[in-house]
Amino acid sequence: MPVAKLEVFEKQLVELAGFARALGHPARIRILSELSGRGEVACMEIVKVLPLSQPASSRHINELCKAGLLKSRARGSHVYFKIDDSALKRFCQSMSRTLHSE
Repeated sequence: MPVAKLEVFEKQLVELAGFARALGHPARIRILSELSGRGEVACMEIVKVLPLSQPASSRHINELCKAGLLKSRARGSHVYFKIDDSALKRFCQSMSRTLHSE
């Protein structure tokens, strides 16, 4: 299967595709839904609500972090996550502008 040549696309489209790819699994949308309006949540609290193993849940959390949709903070042996509201807002605005451009 050919590899997409991302350098031929505008930077904004490549970034938008990265966000969209991060949302491309129901577990990741569920994670965002669980975090919505809750502030910081411990990783194990997120894992508890997902019908997945801890390693699988952590991989999905990591994908959201790599896309910039989650912020993390370590405290002792616990890691807390929260939605990066500004990144999520930029994604939504960028998607809207891209799809509704004249």
